[in-house]
Amino acid sequence: MHLSRIDLNLLVVFDTVFTAGSITAASCKLNLSQPAVSHALARLRDLFDGALVVRHARGLTPTPRAQELAPKLSGQKARVAQGGR
Repeated sequence: MHLSRIDLNLLVVFDTVFTAGSITAASCKLNLSQPAVSHALARLRDLFDGALVVRHARGLTPTPRAQELAPKLSGQKARVAQGGR
């Protein structure tokens, strides 16, 4: 998958949901609605061919795939923030 094909805002949503552990907390941090964050997660699910989080009574749990991707995507996000260096 090439980075130029990814909506970079999805990386921000993924990182925030991954660290916050809930759609509600992530939506507050991102100043987005809960449906907008849910929609972004659906787009990420399509992009990565599978769920990245699983719902539980107390929030969201990252899947093994999400745990594998988190450091890679965080690194990509940091590179983009530095201007692609």
